[in-house]
Order: sequence, then C-alpha cells, then structure tokens
Amino acid sequence: MVEKVLVVFSLFLVIVGTLGGTFMKNYYVRLHFLSVADVIGAGTLLITFGIFSSHHFVYFVLAVVIVLQGPAITHLLARGAIHDKIKVEEEKWRSQKR
Repeated sequence: MVEKVLVVFSLFLVIVGTLGGTFMKNYYVRLHFLSVADVIGAGTLLITFGIFSSHHFVYFVLAVVIVLQGPAITHLLARGAIHDKIKVEEEKWRSQKR
C-alpha cells in the first residue's frame, strides 16, 4: 500500500512538472518546474523501487545520480540561457531574432 502511494506521488510530481514546463510563459520558470519536479519525482520513484525491490543497490545508485545530476544540468541550461541573452521578461523566448 505504501509503495503504491509513493509511486502515484512520484508520477504526479513528474506530470505536474511536465505540464508546468509546457504551459509557463518564461523560460526560467519552465526550467525550474521541470528540474524540481523531475528530480524529486524521479528520486522518490527510484528510492521507492529500491526499498520495495530485490535490486536495492541499483535503484539507490540511480537515485543518487539523478538527484546530483539534475540540479547541475539545470544550472548549465540556465547559464547557457543567460549567455544567449534570454531575458526574464520575455514571454516568447522561442521567437527571438538573433
């Protein structure tokens, strides 16, 4: 029962992050939604699988990798956006003319 609740919670976080990343108008807010929801959702899902599975070590290692790599990748994407001069106020960041 507990594992089902944790799996549903994890999938809910991933879905909310994906929807937030799709419908937000600002690039940085999209990036924030996607990174936080995916790191927490995927980390919770993998830890749940690690607790309730026979392959504990593999799932825990994957959870650590995702929890450590997610913020680093998000930071690199944000720095790339700053380097590319994507402004916070711009609503349509995809249609920038260079």
